[in-house]
Amino acid sequence: MRFAAAVDGQSFEIEVDHDGLVRVNGQPTYVTLQQLDGLPVFSLALEGAGKHMLYVEGGPGAYRIEIEGSTFPVEVRLARPAMETPSEPCRRESKGQAEVRAPLAGRLLELPAEEGERVEAGQVVARIESMKMRMELRAPQAGVVKAIYGPLGRDVGRGEPVVLILCGTD
Repeated sequence: MRFAAAVDGQSFEIEVDHDGLVRVNGQPTYVTLQQLDGLPVFSLALEGAGKHMLYVEGGPGAYRIEIEGSTFPVEVRLARPAMETPSEPCRRESKGQAEVRAPLAGRLLELPAEEGERVEAGQVVARIESMKMRMELRAPQAGVVKAIYGPLGRDVGRGEPVVLILCGTD
């Protein structure tokens, strides 16, 4: 899960793994988090940093962190991925083809377009589900669906091609 945090005017990107690994601006560290007596107060220890912090929940997305006697307000928000599909538009150097790629890892749910079908720019050619969100993948420009990569229900990786469009072909 990714978060964006602002502490004392500085911005941080925080990514939390399942096993306690946390990356702050890409730098990995392990953390131990413990709630104190059922209160909205937590103890946070950073492995190898020799730092111990207390943080207090202050409301939705608002916290206070105390580090070595100094208190800092913290704003946190869930970092949502861009919903635009990173697709390769047709160019001369791409030989008139465009790959429609998955913007996130997920499951291939629907393929409304079929191989050989003519599609218009912006037309939905696939739908994937990721983190309980459904996303539509659209043709970057008009053309004919040349290939569909894989059956429905398969897992797709972030940036993985899902549909190949031969651009401008009738």
